[in-house]
Amino acid sequence: MGKLIGKIVLTGGPCAGKTTALARIEQNLSDRGYHVFVVGESATELIKGGIRPFGVNPFDLVLFQKLILKYQYEKEKIYEEAIQMLPDDEEGVILFDRGLMDNKAYIPSDVFHQLVLENGMEELDLLDSYDMILHLVTAADGCPEYYTLENNQARTETVDEAIALDKKTQAAWLGHSRLVIVDNSTDFESKINRVLENIYQLLHPSYSIRYQKKFLIDLNNEVYQFLKDIKANVIDIEQTYLQSEQEGYERRLRKRTLNEESTYYFNVQKKGGQGLSKIVTDKKLTEKEYLRLLDYPIAGVITKKRYTFIYKKQYFKLDIINDELALLEVNPISSKSQIILPAELNIIREVTEERDYDNSILASQHHYEKIKK
Repeated sequence: MGKLIGKIVLTGGPCAGKTTALARIEQNLSDRGYHVFVVGESATELIKGGIRPFGVNPFDLVLFQKLILKYQYEKEKIYEEAIQMLPDDEEGVILFDRGLMDNKAYIPSDVFHQLVLENGMEELDLLDSYDMILHLVTAADGCPEYYTLENNQARTETVDEAIALDKKTQAAWLGHSRLVIVDNSTDFESKINRVLENIYQLLHPSYSIRYQKKFLIDLNNEVYQFLKDIKANVIDIEQTYLQSEQEGYERRLRKRTLNEESTYYFNVQKKGGQGLSKIVTDKKLTEKEYLRLLDYPIAGVITKKRYTFIYKKQYFKLDIINDELALLEVNPISSKSQIILPAELNIIREVTEERDYDNSILASQHHYEKIKK
């Protein structure tokens, strides 16, 4: 049985470079010995097949999205089954030209949520079913002179429509732990290289390396107004830290809840300096597995609301603990990447290197009370 080591979604607005990126990724990963599967864009396949929400005798848009959900979901199951049919020593990667959550960009959120339920799915499960989301920003936003629809007959958007759709697509994926925005601040070749760098980081044979910067925010009414104005997504998180016998290693259980639906994870990290950590284990659990692990000795628990949003083409996570403490996190590609912090937030200082603000430390009620003072 083959081993599935990565499910990666490439998404973005029209004319973002997905087709070129997919071909380059497939070639590079194949050269490195991975067995690569590429899952085509479901909407384009249906449109080319005659199932269209526009033109002569169009399908109702909501019904069209319902068909895409069913079609995409079944395709994904087939590709995962194909991975299992590979020889035991083969590692498989699945690349998706758009994923299930992309449909949310085309219809109201409440309608999308209802469609998900009607198909026997849960929205949080769909969001978390992929290991990484790479959003390639449309050429219309930053390089309008290169914007064209000639290579995709299923697309009809103007420049302004493409930019608006690009932002809606970004918003559809808010809440994912590894959403990466790849903008047009460099030439196209460098844009593709940034995509590849993120994938190599994910598929490192031993560890997935994560850079993180953390900032302490002055929590006031302006923060909540900013989150409302920017239409931030919010997910309830409960993190339980298990006692670890290995110094420098952190063992964490995480429960994520959205729309009264929960998903569960187990994570082991080796903590380093300068915001660097190495992900040793990161796996999804069933509720039964999660509850069983809660029987292990517990070092601490922290609950928080996580607000996720896009600012200046960067993906931010703002954790608010007990309506008292606010910590802003961002994951740049490397420690040298430039970060543009939201001007609307009053940032007290960077606390990346301050252990007092590590979630595992804050999980201790005694320590949390100390920080509040």
